[in-house]
Amino acid sequence: MSHTKFLVFALMGLFPMWAAGSPFLVCDPYPPSGAPASAVPTEFVVTISGVTAPITTPAVDVTGGKAMKLDLGPLNLTGTRTITAKAKNVWGESAASIPFVFTAGAPVTPTGFGLSAH
Repeated sequence: MSHTKFLVFALMGLFPMWAAGSPFLVCDPYPPSGAPASAVPTEFVVTISGVTAPITTPAVDVTGGKAMKLDLGPLNLTGTRTITAKAKNVWGESAASIPFVFTAGAPVTPTGFGLSAH
């Protein structure tokens, strides 16, 4: 191994990289207890206030069945938003979920600076 490659691997060990993750919209896995396999969704249709069109995202495999995992990061959301979702498969679409309200945005400026002996 060349000295350069060794140095790169050594530095990677000294300075671990942090995995930055976006906020994800998720749901409990399907099927719910006792539900038939035909009730499992293949995709979800998500409506977000302030976003023009609903977003369709495929159901993903998780422990316990299928679930939704929608990456909200690329949407660059800010402010208070309301989300509803519908589960969908070849047989049709569910009713809309109960609205989920959250506030997206950067944290407020820190205050109350001082010194501490601890």
